[in-house]
Amino acid sequence: MWKHYDVCAWRCLMKITTDSFHGVFREVFTGYVEYKRSLGFGLSYSAITSLLKLNDYLEAYDPDEPVITREMAEGYIRQNEGKSTSTIHGCESRIRQVGLYMKNMGYENVYVYPEKHIKAASDFVPYIFSKGEMESIFKATDILTSENRKRYQFYQVEIRLLYATAMRVGETLSLRVKDVDFTSNVIKVNNAKNNVTRLIPFNESLRKWLLRGGNRDGDPDDLFFPSPRTGGIRNRLNIRNTFQNTILPKAGISIWNGKYRIRVHDLRHSAACAMLSHMIELGWDPYCALPYLSTMLGHKGIESTEKYLRLTQEHYDEIVNAGHYIYEKGLGNDNEEKE
Repeated sequence: MWKHYDVCAWRCLMKITTDSFHGVFREVFTGYVEYKRSLGFGLSYSAITSLLKLNDYLEAYDPDEPVITREMAEGYIRQNEGKSTSTIHGCESRIRQVGLYMKNMGYENVYVYPEKHIKAASDFVPYIFSKGEMESIFKATDILTSENRKRYQFYQVEIRLLYATAMRVGETLSLRVKDVDFTSNVIKVNNAKNNVTRLIPFNESLRKWLLRGGNRDGDPDDLFFPSPRTGGIRNRLNIRNTFQNTILPKAGISIWNGKYRIRVHDLRHSAACAMLSHMIELGWDPYCALPYLSTMLGHKGIESTEKYLRLTQEHYDEIVNAGHYIYEKGLGNDNEEKE
């Protein structure tokens, strides 16, 4: 049983917010958090805490202005030696992302940790939903919407959009009314990851869902999926939690993939695999299909697409028998926080 002062101490710790950032880096970190949230990233308490620890680390050098030297960046990584691969990967990604943000904001004397040094967690394999599981997920969103239309209709449309287009969650949340062309049935994704802008066609079935659940009558620059509470961009954390804690259980699917939670981002992996499988069923050679799929996914080259894919169990045997080389575990690193 916790004593009263233990509970008070816990509550004090829970009050850590962006107001806790300090020193010459205060403006950097508050601006970075605002920037990430504007892109739809619902930074969790643990993410803010990790950034605060980085703030503390950098301030320990007692700089006169916000700077990140190579010594500071490498020292930040080195202090985590001996910890898990995923922890080191998180630190490398964090110091690199903050450095990139500072560079883009015009700060001088900023060392950007090289991307090639970042060690991805080797034991993580995304979950690939089967066709049957996707049907159960769609049905779950339909049932939830019938029970509470105001709360769940967005998810009824969002899940279908994610699976039909393999878009990233942040990309769907950033869509503007002008980006969804119902005349040509094309979605324009502007300046996404890798500064890639791409066009994604959609069929009549998805068109009906978008007309039903999107802000089709808004001004051109209005968000297509605005938050009903604020009118601004929706919180990705709420979407993650609803998918994991409400939709998956309703669909009868465990939220765990080994030691990792199944993420809403796994819909993108699943969609990519389903697209490749469909192309192969139509007689395409996988390596002829990859350039098309690469464009659809917004990758810079087919190498990323090649590593991004693994196949669902239901299609694995037929493709191996056809003599095609398949990457089972190699997956493109979207460099997005595990959800």
